[in-house]
Amino acid sequence: MRAIFRFASITTLATVLAVVPGSAQKTTGPKATYAMDVQTMSGMGMGAMMGGGLGGLLGGGGDNYMLELRLTSATPSPVQPEKGDHFFQPQAKMGKSVPLLGDAPGKAEPVERDYDPRSMEKPKGRILMFWGCYANAPKGQPFIIDFAKMPTAKMPANMPQQMQRYEAQAKARDANAAWWPNGKGGKQPKSGSSLRGEHRITSGFTPEIKFALINDYMASLNVNANDSGAPIQLNWNSVPTATGYVAWAMGGMERAGQGGDMVMWTSAHNRDFSEGMGWLSPAEVQRQIGLKNVMPPSQTSCQIPAEAKAAAGGMMFGSMNAFGPEENFAFPPKPADPKAVWNIEWTAKARFRAFASFMTGMGGSGGMGSGSGMPAEPKKKKPCKGPMGIPIPGTSC
Repeated sequence: MRAIFRFASITTLATVLAVVPGSAQKTTGPKATYAMDVQTMSGMGMGAMMGGGLGGLLGGGGDNYMLELRLTSATPSPVQPEKGDHFFQPQAKMGKSVPLLGDAPGKAEPVERDYDPRSMEKPKGRILMFWGCYANAPKGQPFIIDFAKMPTAKMPANMPQQMQRYEAQAKARDANAAWWPNGKGGKQPKSGSSLRGEHRITSGFTPEIKFALINDYMASLNVNANDSGAPIQLNWNSVPTATGYVAWAMGGMERAGQGGDMVMWTSAHNRDFSEGMGWLSPAEVQRQIGLKNVMPPSQTSCQIPAEAKAAAGGMMFGSMNAFGPEENFAFPPKPADPKAVWNIEWTAKARFRAFASFMTGMGGSGGMGSGSGMPAEPKKKKPCKGPMGIPIPGTSC
């Protein structure tokens, strides 16, 4: 499975003189950046996504690790396609190295996406938006977007910011980059792998990059969704290195494409806080905890309002992020003299999170590792479409 990488281009940051915010230190570069996205994935469908078949689709099977790597240069590579290698320590169980590979000239592969905006259908139905951990939805909820009253298949201005940015992010590809997984390899590490220790990245179009990681794959996030009561009760384990949690869920997907209501819910205090679906730095997590958009690491429960459950018809597909630590590196080190120019050769970032998915409407067995009450193997069907003609992951119609 080819990963979609969403990192901003550093081209505009290179070869120009800049001032670091809050400092008089002037900088140039970096000439290259490296990014590691490190995930521990669990719950409904994660095993199947990682190649576990039907058993993985229904949950269980231990930790599933997902590692995504991307090397980007500020200038074009003299050799095309861009190539590099990431060398690991033996405990990573990734072999000596994995190949980083860019697109061949004139043969750029299409960016993977869940839909083609050129073939979007005219909007149908409504979206009912709920937010917050409440047993019953407060006054003012749900917020309703009626697509049937919209003349074109254009995303309304009051949709969540992440949905507005979806197409732009999906298209974002830096030409001066090499990544993994790619067409030459992509087998993900298994349980027992460790990323702690030295890492070395080499290529013909960037400086050599070397750093040592202190952090490792996070412990699994296990969500239990109990829908036996009016509100849906979510409970999860405390992940030791988590900095905060965000949950979201969708329902009514099977009828949305036919003009029915689709239900969206987020645990955030702000209905438009969709950044929780991506990655957040520890500093941003702390800021959002203060705004009540991210749940603190001490919290291990939340409720999906009874009104959201009823509007969805009982069954909802949900996901949750446990945000984790982040490590940042730069070479050469920052000069001690604040008046000296910091000529940065490269920067590297490793960010960590645990991700879990769950389903409700299954008699309380919609969490990770449940082994009873599972449905029979479904017949192969196409995913249900939402009101914008967008296939909804985890559904079949």
